[in-house]
Amino acid sequence: MCVSDVDEVATVPDKPKRGRETAVDMILSLGVVMLLVVVIYVLAQPPSSDEAAVRRIDPSADVTAFTRDQPGAPVPVSVPDDWTPTSSQLIASSDRLRVGYVTAGGRYAEYAASAADPEEVLDEFVAGTSTSEPVDVDGQPWEQYVDEDGSLSLVRSFGGVTVVVGTLRSSATVEELRVLAGALG
Repeated sequence: MCVSDVDEVATVPDKPKRGRETAVDMILSLGVVMLLVVVIYVLAQPPSSDEAAVRRIDPSADVTAFTRDQPGAPVPVSVPDDWTPTSSQLIASSDRLRVGYVTAGGRYAEYAASAADPEEVLDEFVAGTSTSEPVDVDGQPWEQYVDEDGSLSLVRSFGGVTVVVGTLRSSATVEELRVLAGALG
């Protein structure tokens, strides 16, 4: 090794000794962490109301298409204004219509109609329920079905169409189901 090589060897600076941090350094570090915690806390707060807004839809296109395919089938025509239609599904291949409403009382009532075999309709919409005494709607008897969880359904056949108000997803009272059944035209 020559003398010029030794002069070019880089010297490694000494590491700063630990323990020279001051209280100000620790407070600044703690402040950064606390700021991050506060930001996460603010962003993670739930909305002031735990109720989600109900999304209103217009089921008229599905209802019109169903009545075109099933002339004379009773469909919801005079549902109270304070009921909100929230879902609608038309399955033309099986001649099936479902329309869901949130009632004035905040419960869910569903209208379902199908031109399929009545036994298939019952299997789909009220399977696992037990029958109860019939319910009178505008002088007409509707079969009443009660699920284990208390869900109510009213069922009636109109020619080749079976109508179910309530279904297994319903939380509506029997009076609300009477209103929905009475709104059919």
